[in-house]
Amino acid sequence: MKLAALVAVAGIDTAEMSNPSSELVSALQSLANDQAAAQKAVQEKTAGPDVNKAFNDALVKVRELVSKNDKDAQYVLAHWGVLSNSNVAEIIELYRKAASQGQVLAKVELAQVLLQAYPQDQDRAKEAVQLIQDAESANNKLARRLLANLSLSGAPNVGIQQDINKARTLLEKGSSENDGEATLGLSQLYAAGVPGLPKDDQKSLDYLIKATEQKNAVAMSTYATRLFNGDPEGGSSKPLVKKDPAKAMKMFEDASASGFAAASRLLGAIYEQGLGGNTQDLKKAVEYYTKAANGNDAAALFRLGNYFEGGLRNGTDEKAEIIVQPNAKSALDLYRMAAQNGSAEAFYNVGVYYENGTVVDKDLEKAFSFLLRAANSGITQAQFRLAGLYQQGGGTQQDSVAAMAWFQRAANANFAPAQIALGQMFETGTGVGGPDYTAAASQYELAAEQGVPLAMLRLASLNERGLTSIKDGKPTPNLSRAYAYALLAVDASSNADLAVRYRDELKKNMKSDEISEGDKIYASKKKTPEAAPDKAPKGASKK
Repeated sequence: MKLAALVAVAGIDTAEMSNPSSELVSALQSLANDQAAAQKAVQEKTAGPDVNKAFNDALVKVRELVSKNDKDAQYVLAHWGVLSNSNVAEIIELYRKAASQGQVLAKVELAQVLLQAYPQDQDRAKEAVQLIQDAESANNKLARRLLANLSLSGAPNVGIQQDINKARTLLEKGSSENDGEATLGLSQLYAAGVPGLPKDDQKSLDYLIKATEQKNAVAMSTYATRLFNGDPEGGSSKPLVKKDPAKAMKMFEDASASGFAAASRLLGAIYEQGLGGNTQDLKKAVEYYTKAANGNDAAALFRLGNYFEGGLRNGTDEKAEIIVQPNAKSALDLYRMAAQNGSAEAFYNVGVYYENGTVVDKDLEKAFSFLLRAANSGITQAQFRLAGLYQQGGGTQQDSVAAMAWFQRAANANFAPAQIALGQMFETGTGVGGPDYTAAASQYELAAEQGVPLAMLRLASLNERGLTSIKDGKPTPNLSRAYAYALLAVDASSNADLAVRYRDELKKNMKSDEISEGDKIYASKKKTPEAAPDKAPKGASKK
């Protein structure tokens, strides 16, 4: 029974549960089997199970067990609810039911939800701290690390005083119990140095190496990077790691051979990019990513999804070897599995598929749900698309205020399309109670600095209409400045017809001294434009 219970799928690992019911294990095992079959079908280019249906079937069975008061099923349903951004109140209720029956994972995850959803609510914060302390007493590794972080920073409002020694003791306890994340935390503490715990590069390295031996993926990546490059010389710190790419590769290969999915994924990245003196080998990259994906590694599932979405060729001419044929259905299946294992980037891509109706029926409500999850995780392009859905009322109630808030978050990340959209909302007064031309110009300027022609044309239009300088309630046109932006737009757009026509029409109505002044402004602003940053996840759908 214990061996049968070891199922890891869709962000759930039954090995972390205490005697889960055979019905729950069976439901999760069925989902794991279907997902494995679907991955195999993708590799063999044959028809396989529908992973979306498989997940929904598992969801139905889990809900049946929830109705029977199965504490682990309550936890699973709540955990999946967090991944899909379901109703917070419903998630909290499920976690509380599970926690009240002693489900330790539910306690620690409920604490996280309370702290994230109600950061200003002191009563909920105190409840969260108590849950963390209870879970830590039950030897939960995540709870121990959370308690260490609270002790490190201090949270007097909930009864936690700053105590560096307590934080270190908690992390040392976790490290001694093979918690690689705790060991990595110790390495980072000694690398940075904090009051009461002086910087110690040797101790930091010792803990980093220990964390790699405990198969912590971040530690392995960090240590391997140092091995690939060697520590820099000539700085204030003595170089402790000599360049040894072969040692790094051996470390990854041994871990991969033992079934450690993250190591296989890192090897995939090494061969994909040709790192550490290794020749780029896309076939090996796919092999290692596939091995990692078979271990439910979300990042590897996502990367394979990228390959199937766009195809993968070795070379650029017509004789290039095709390694992966484009297959949108396979890509979507891989993205769904990556999303089920917590990949924010995958949530974004699945949302785009539903928004565009690619492979699946167009469903803006589903698109909204997936994009909301990605947006809340900080995916900038998801924030931009989500704002668009709010603006249009697509998949949700139309809400100009919410649209502006999400455009603002994406604009703050210097995402040019969001800056333009936000500028247009300020210009029209949508969601802000009236036009604000100064704010509009400010957003357009930010996008123009990234070389976006549309932003330059919007600035030209504002100046032409005199909306950037209103005196005594009257617009004051500035044709010279408008002309300068029109010239910049022509350059940035490689002489696009729209920009050229605008420039020429504007010039017809200008005096020679205005044109001369416009040329001067243009010359002062002219520079090689920086490409607008692409804030979509690597390989993400941008349609």
